[in-house]
Amino acid sequence: MNENKKRNIVLIIATIIVAILSGLGFYNINKDNTSENIAGEVINELKNYITTYNMSNEEIEELPSTEIPEQTTEDEKNLEQEVEDEAFELQGEIAYNGTTEYPSISLGNYTGLTYYSQIDSRWKNHVYTAVGDNSQTIGTSGCGPTSAAMIVTAIKGTITPDKMGDLFVQYGYRSANSGTYWSAFRWVADVFDIEYQETSSLDTAINLLKNNNYVIASVGNGLFTSGGHFIVLVGIEGDNIKIYDPYLYAGKFDTSTRRGKVTVDGNIVYCSIDNFRNYANYRGFFAYKHSGNVQENTSTVTTSTYTRYVKVNTRLNVRNGIWGTVVDKLYNGDRVTVYETSGNWSRIGDNRWVCSDYLVPSTSNSKKYTKGSYTVTASLLHVRTGPSTDYLIKNYKQLTANARSQNKAKGNYCANGLLKGVNVTVSQVSGNWGKIPSGWICLDYCKKR
Repeated sequence: MNENKKRNIVLIIATIIVAILSGLGFYNINKDNTSENIAGEVINELKNYITTYNMSNEEIEELPSTEIPEQTTEDEKNLEQEVEDEAFELQGEIAYNGTTEYPSISLGNYTGLTYYSQIDSRWKNHVYTAVGDNSQTIGTSGCGPTSAAMIVTAIKGTITPDKMGDLFVQYGYRSANSGTYWSAFRWVADVFDIEYQETSSLDTAINLLKNNNYVIASVGNGLFTSGGHFIVLVGIEGDNIKIYDPYLYAGKFDTSTRRGKVTVDGNIVYCSIDNFRNYANYRGFFAYKHSGNVQENTSTVTTSTYTRYVKVNTRLNVRNGIWGTVVDKLYNGDRVTVYETSGNWSRIGDNRWVCSDYLVPSTSNSKKYTKGSYTVTASLLHVRTGPSTDYLIKNYKQLTANARSQNKAKGNYCANGLLKGVNVTVSQVSGNWGKIPSGWICLDYCKKR
């Protein structure tokens, strides 16, 4: 059913409801109001009703994100996933004030614990922006609403990431350039009537998982993300945390800094508590109580094969199994297809295995950058204290007056970074990083002027 037909049906139903209310005394209750005020109230009620969401049976049947797509770490670094870093004591002051203005939302049928990918083709291009920037989508910055949608779908009833994203935008929980406000998760608990708790302690979060809670975790640059990211902790199995990562892609944990630290089974990531503690760079946890009888909405998950290139000085041995006999050799620049991984080994054919340490996403050499004038091409480019993503991100107060002034001209003085179109002067180059008066930026997201 198309959107116009849905809207017409909703209007007809709403009109009938208004007529019934009038017959039951709605007019008498409001008899002291002017006809214009009553009409305005009815129109507002209609608008609120139209925004409610009802899913068709066809949509419910195909809910789980059943394919883990191919991406690269470069795609990941290009995301605008840095989440708004609100201190817990400030959450009530930023984008949330304990409002009693709750939207009327009709959830779909209950389907249980369901994995959603923010890069699912059904909604990855759905615009998720508070500033009219169509490059901001669920796919590029929607880990927050995707995680929240998984929570509500598991506990209450079905809602998809695009619909949750629309709610976050409508009610002020989408920041201008840095993803989703932490306070959105408190709002979700109130709106959907779910018992809720916040903590910055991993041990407390683990205990909550063991006592019938699902937990959204905010994590920084490290095991799960190159910037900032929300993931959903859905359970504990032995010493492992069971995780739904909304930005899971084939080969995500095959890089040298992530390899061997988690195990991926379909769309579930298993990470030991110790590895999570040491490498996740967690910042806060948002826990939602459930009954303990939640069903799991399972479906066959297909992982896309992905391409890698050999990077060696001499040759790479191909073996007939992990540490098996050498059956072939590959050379620098050779293209292979990875079908599965085990530890730091990749299967590139029928019982043909190579060491993953010598596979890279691209054969292209790093672009050579020089000092001079550049223009930012990313929607938001973070400025760091040093020339890599291992260094801290600077906030807007730490940027120069010139940078803040240019940001203001682009629409946001308080951006935690440089907005698209800002001009900078690079005085020093280190690899693909350039030093500007405000700090260090990645020049891959700039063009030379």
